[in-house]
Amino acid sequence: MSLTESRLTARRTIFVGGAGVLLGTAVIEAGVATGLLSLLWVGGIIGGVGFGASFSGAVRTIAPLVQAHQRAGLFASIYLVAYLSFGVSAIIAGLLIAPVGLQGTVLGYGVAVLVAATVGLVAQYRVNARN
Repeated sequence: MSLTESRLTARRTIFVGGAGVLLGTAVIEAGVATGLLSLLWVGGIIGGVGFGASFSGAVRTIAPLVQAHQRAGLFASIYLVAYLSFGVSAIIAGLLIAPVGLQGTVLGYGVAVLVAATVGLVAQYRVNARN
């Protein structure tokens, strides 16, 4: 856990992380569209930090809600869903490269990530507004 994350509540960390994923993906999309490698690197760093923060916040939110003997199953479930979400989307993207092209697939995947991150941020905002 980073120094910055430890100062934030778990829900706030999720929100900040989601914003990082959103910003990082937008920068990556700009890099792909313009062909600037530097934007890909910067976007990857921003998005990676954002993903790490949101994942950490999610685990910090959920883990205290289960009893100690249930945590192994909880973490197994979390990692199963995480790996499936990356694996299935990578397979779908691979199948789309032939008909759509590599750049079109990357840009389309980025748009899907932007939509998912936006939905997640709106949901977190509503949860935070209620509490």
